[in-house]
Amino acid sequence: MTSPIITLEEGQIQGKTDEDYLGKTYYSFLGVPYAKAPIGDLRFKAPVPVEPWNGILDATKEGPACPSRHMIFTNSLGCEDNCLNLNVYTPHLPNDDNSGPLKPVMVWIHGGGFMTGSNQKELYGPDYLITEDIVLVAINYRLGVFGFLCLEDPSLEVPGNAGLKDMVLALKWVQKNIKNFGGDPGNVTIFGESAGGAAVHLLYLSPQTKGLFHKAIIQSGSALNPWAKGCSNGLEIARTLEYNEKDEGKILAYLKSLPARKLVDAQLKTPDPFNACKIRPYGPVVEKNITENSFLTEEPIDIIKSGRFNQVPLIVGFTSREGMLYELIKLAQKEARELNLEKEIPFELNMEKGSEKSQKIAASIKEKYFDNKEPSESDVDKVYKLKTDNMFLHGIHTSVSSQKQTSREPIYFYKITLDTQLNFLKNTVFSNHLYLLMSLYFLVAKFGKGMTSSMLLNLAKKISVTHHHGTCHADDIFYLFSSIWNGKLEPKSEEEKQVQRMVKLWTNFAKTGNPTPDKHDQVLNIEWKPVTKEENFYLKIGKELEVKSNPASERMKFWDNICNV
Repeated sequence: MTSPIITLEEGQIQGKTDEDYLGKTYYSFLGVPYAKAPIGDLRFKAPVPVEPWNGILDATKEGPACPSRHMIFTNSLGCEDNCLNLNVYTPHLPNDDNSGPLKPVMVWIHGGGFMTGSNQKELYGPDYLITEDIVLVAINYRLGVFGFLCLEDPSLEVPGNAGLKDMVLALKWVQKNIKNFGGDPGNVTIFGESAGGAAVHLLYLSPQTKGLFHKAIIQSGSALNPWAKGCSNGLEIARTLEYNEKDEGKILAYLKSLPARKLVDAQLKTPDPFNACKIRPYGPVVEKNITENSFLTEEPIDIIKSGRFNQVPLIVGFTSREGMLYELIKLAQKEARELNLEKEIPFELNMEKGSEKSQKIAASIKEKYFDNKEPSESDVDKVYKLKTDNMFLHGIHTSVSSQKQTSREPIYFYKITLDTQLNFLKNTVFSNHLYLLMSLYFLVAKFGKGMTSSMLLNLAKKISVTHHHGTCHADDIFYLFSSIWNGKLEPKSEEEKQVQRMVKLWTNFAKTGNPTPDKHDQVLNIEWKPVTKEENFYLKIGKELEVKSNPASERMKFWDNICNV
């Protein structure tokens, strides 16, 4: 089959053919630029659309990640030149004989705490989702200080949220160009996980995105989560660079002069522990100086309560043990290793540490989660439950409970309890030989697909894992995306069964706005009820599918009382 060539508004691109996990052919167009390289005067600024090019652009190889550390191996990677790129995967092109009508489009926004991650296939392969006849787009956006530098001086035009504005520009690119890939610009679903989920929520709330998407899926994140809020940070990055200057104009000029690698290393010197009490050094902000290009001008909760958000159907949910992520954070952040219950109090309460009120709330947390005992390794599941609730679930719960009062469109709520070989994060974190396992995974990444990697993955699966109950944060993505670290999906296995269910739910929603439009579907065989104003129905996605209501209701009431929701 000849390499496909597509004509976009900006110029021509040449892609390649691939095969999904069932052996069916699809088309890949990789590393397609949607914005000018954010270098020189464009560093830290809002993105600018890519300029047209002459000739045929090679889109057969993935573009670079944005400057950051690798999400798994922590080595530095990426570059600014063409980091604002996207990958497009489509089962058919418009000139195919069997292309049919335009297909639903799903735009993926990766996670990584607004600090790491990329759109690359090693983690986000299309081989599962593409089987359901949708067009998939996976985007890059700027991370850390590059995407979330926030300066107070409005004349410098660095108000924050550049990374979120990258996403808006990518969605505008989709509107202009996706027809050329057989995708329907009138049926676009945005979806993301963790920071990507919080980003989807913020896109859903932003006035800048009207008409750019028609449905949204928020996985394990919310604009109301404590880790989804940043701050003014020019003085902080200057301090970590030992640049003794308080004038933001001079700081900006200095930051623009530095190599990307130095900024990546510097931003990691600022402590960023997994605590609810602390605002993130780099993340989304409410922009203080309002202009026509401002992404976020009000607190998310105020937008939610007012109903001034994009009125589109929504799926939102969480995994049963999001808090297992704490184990990964402890490996990277020394500050996170000591559990101080006063630090688990949300920062919005402005609680002075050591004060009588702060100690009283900490004591109530100790009573609720640890039966008035000191947290210990033997009680580690109670720690995971606490971190699940205050770092993830309560923000998601508040979002759903508030949005349903003002939303005119259905909200579908879920909880994932899946536990198979595909639970990559959980099986990694609780490996009894972590460094050996990571060495094997590193070699798999180096060799790519093939017999050698298959042998290495078989060895990895034989390494023992300490069993813990529940689904870890980010484990859900491995039921939607093929990954080089999970290897081949075995036919008729439990893993394939669960992949088919998740993919069907997500793509049904992208196609129709209803994840279970056919009650007699043999794969799903259930009706997923949306929440009502009276009750938070949710779909429990585990070994079987089950509709229930009001997840962790007593624990959510506990946090509602603390936060006076």
